[in-house]
Amino acid sequence: MDNDALANQLFEKVKPYLPETIEINSVIQAENGVWHLKELNNRLRFCKYSANQYFHRHLDGVHYRNDTTQSKLTFMIYLNSATEFEGGRTLFFKTKETNEIWASYIPKQGDLIVFDHNVWHEGEVLTKGEKFVLRSDILYSKKETEISKEPFTGHLGYIWSLLKIDDNTILSGGRDKEIKAWTVSGEQKQSLQGHQNSILCIEKMNDDIFISGSRDRQVIVWKDYKILNKIKAHSAIVLSLCRLDNNTFASSSGDNSIKIFELDGTVLRTFKEHTNWVWQVIKLGENIIASSSEDNSIKIWNCEIEKSINTFQESDPIISLAYNKQTRQLISGSLNGEISIRTLTDNYQEQEIMTFKAHIGIIRTIKFIDDKRFATGGEDNKVRIWSLDGQLISELEHQNFVQSIELLDNKTILSASYDGTIKTWKL
Repeated sequence: MDNDALANQLFEKVKPYLPETIEINSVIQAENGVWHLKELNNRLRFCKYSANQYFHRHLDGVHYRNDTTQSKLTFMIYLNSATEFEGGRTLFFKTKETNEIWASYIPKQGDLIVFDHNVWHEGEVLTKGEKFVLRSDILYSKKETEISKEPFTGHLGYIWSLLKIDDNTILSGGRDKEIKAWTVSGEQKQSLQGHQNSILCIEKMNDDIFISGSRDRQVIVWKDYKILNKIKAHSAIVLSLCRLDNNTFASSSGDNSIKIFELDGTVLRTFKEHTNWVWQVIKLGENIIASSSEDNSIKIWNCEIEKSINTFQESDPIISLAYNKQTRQLISGSLNGEISIRTLTDNYQEQEIMTFKAHIGIIRTIKFIDDKRFATGGEDNKVRIWSLDGQLISELEHQNFVQSIELLDNKTILSASYDGTIKTWKL
């Protein structure tokens, strides 16, 4: 809930214990400078953990009020004590990969915990009972500084999606609910508003029309950079979009479904075989698509029928997919950092498969560069370029998760990250 009065009351109580200033020296220019204590984010989140629920190891996202006001510290009050449940400690780690617990806290009703957003932590699995917390952020502000001249600077918060829309224009979308159009050299041309939450996917339909999907559960159809249509697509987050033809697309969602839409919002098909989030949907051929899911499966679908024609079962959730039509190779990236390269037959059966470890942690994005190379981006902050026999060619690095990779030309790639930057890399 958004509650100014309660946020102010809580802030006044905790203010004497908080650092007045935080100084940052980062490779990300927008972060640098001396930040001054300002207020508590008035958006208060109430969370309930039930038995067998947990929060996987993560860093907390920054809340951006504007260019000069953003959150630096996590604010969490325990609303009940560990005497009412079993498990459920808050655990802290020095790195994402280590198994060694750096610090831990057993919840006690009324206690407040404050920590830096950049500390890895997790909510331990609850084995019995229910656990309740109140969660917010402590905001800091800095004086207006000279606007950064770095290319592709302008998004507030993470950037999730990139799309080269034509030879002169790159589109990007992210946490600030905006789609930005850039020149290929990184100069901002315009900013589009329409979504009510983070933008996670953008797809080109034809020369005039593109579509975007968001946490707001909607797909927006854009024509000549103006809203043509808003589609209430799913009952949960829209995770991926895939063009089928000039007037038809597929979308996948956190509601475990895939839907086939026309641009006017007409639903042609709904696929419901997945039992968890469907992270990506891509086109393999005429009326044939593939989907990857948190349920550890990849499914192949004929868009004419509402039943999968093949399923590849994995041992981990599958987050990302890419396909090369010429070589008939389907590449998938998993939650534990493994890449699988499948060569498919004419009827989309598995002919051969090669699997190798490519990243530490989740592989968020895969992009074919040509018939011999592909790029991957992961939660180890790395962009990696691979040959199709699994040999690492080169490695590039961001300051946070790599969410999207786009090919600028045959010698240059763009990558977008949770660190709020878009970087240009020469291959």
